[in-house]
Amino acid sequence: MADSASFGIPALDKAIMDGVPKGYTILCIGTPGAGVELFAKRFASAGAENETVRYFSTSERDEDVLDTMKDFGWSTDLKIVNIGTMYYEKVLARHLDVSKYRLEGLTMRDLRQFEAEEYPEDEYVANFLTTLTYEVSKLTPPFRIVLDSLNFFLEYYPYNEVLSALRTVKAHTQHNEGVALVTLVKGVLDSRTESGIEEIVDVIIELERLRDGFEFKRNLLIRKVRNHPEKTGILAYTIDEKGISAKGV
Repeated sequence: MADSASFGIPALDKAIMDGVPKGYTILCIGTPGAGVELFAKRFASAGAENETVRYFSTSERDEDVLDTMKDFGWSTDLKIVNIGTMYYEKVLARHLDVSKYRLEGLTMRDLRQFEAEEYPEDEYVANFLTTLTYEVSKLTPPFRIVLDSLNFFLEYYPYNEVLSALRTVKAHTQHNEGVALVTLVKGVLDSRTESGIEEIVDVIIELERLRDGFEFKRNLLIRKVRNHPEKTGILAYTIDEKGISAKGV
C-alpha cells in the first residue's frame, strides 16, 4: 500500500495494513528485556529511500544506537537527536561539578555563586521538551520519527506537559503524513498516565515476554489500530542474530 510505511517486520506489516498508514503515531510498550528499544531501531532502519528519519535517544549514546543497527545489518541512514547526551552535559555535569567543589572545600557562598553564574536554575531542563517539538516541527514529508523513550520526559516534566508535547508530535505527523513511533517502559507508571498516552496514539504494539520453563515465550500484541479494531491480534516474535521476526499464533 503506497500510503503505508513498513515496520521492517513483514508479518507485522501484513497483520495491519501492509504497514502502518501514513500520518499515524505508534506506541511500542513493554517491560525491560522485551526488546522495545530494539523494535524502535528496527522501525527507524525501515525508512524508505526518500524518507527523512529522526531518532530521539534519551538513554544511549549515538555510537551505541548505530553500532546495534550495524550489528543486525540494518540501515543507519538517520539523524540522531540525543536528548540523553544533552541532559548529561547540561544537568548531570552540573551536579558533578558541585560535588567536586564541595569536596575541594568551597564554602556554601562560593557554591551558590558558582551555580548562579554557570548554570541558571532550571534553564536547561526546561528546554528538553522544547527541543523535541522544535526538531519535529522542522521535518517535512516524507519522514519518520522515533522517540526512545517517553519515560525520560515523564520523569522530569509534569504529566500534562508531556501529553501536550506528544499531541504536538502527533499533529505534525498527521498533517504531514509522516509516521512516528514512541516507546514506553511498562510497569513504572501509574495507570492514569499510561491510559492518557494510549488514548492519543493511533496504534499500540505491546511486546510481552513470559517465562516458559527454562525459556522465554515472546508475544507481540497489536492492542489498538485506530478505526480498525478487527486488526488487533497476537503474533509470536523472536529475537536472534538476524533481528526481530514475527509470525501468527
